[in-house]
Amino acid sequence: MGTSSKELARKLRALAARQHGCFTAAQAVDTGYADSVHLYHVKNGKWIRVFRGVYRFADAPETPAARGMAALLWTRDKNGKIQGFLAPETAEALLSGTIPANQPIPIRVPRDFRRSTAVPDGIEIEMAAGKSHKTSKMDGLIVHAEPMQAPKTPRQAPDVPLDMPDYYDWLDYQAVLCEKPSN
Repeated sequence: MGTSSKELARKLRALAARQHGCFTAAQAVDTGYADSVHLYHVKNGKWIRVFRGVYRFADAPETPAARGMAALLWTRDKNGKIQGFLAPETAEALLSGTIPANQPIPIRVPRDFRRSTAVPDGIEIEMAAGKSHKTSKMDGLIVHAEPMQAPKTPRQAPDVPLDMPDYYDWLDYQAVLCEKPSN
């Protein structure tokens, strides 16, 4: 017995509501939609194709937070795990609506991030430093938990001559090696 289209739509809308109206093609398939009907819903005006494999319900508002969520969903890997994250400042700007509609959403990704497609217009990729990143969620958006630190200025070497090992250091070393433990 199949699931009704109203039930499928209800499930997908519940999922998309947690993601600012956005969802992926894989999430639609997991909900029960066939791959073959995605184009039908786009042509019918029910879904808007935001990026390749990322959709938004047409009646969901295109807010800056929805644009950020769509950009994050675009960074998912083959297992569906989102790889990207937002800088804390970016997330706050998205939620407050201060990022203009024509400005790309800056997304940080790990150094090993690879996609088989080019980065679409509307997303700006920045490679994050380090291998692991602590993230948290801010209104459903994945955010880098640690703020960017200002680049450290290189330390200058002190203006004192270096103490090079010499004969006396060698004698001290030998004394330690040859020292007998006391009972």
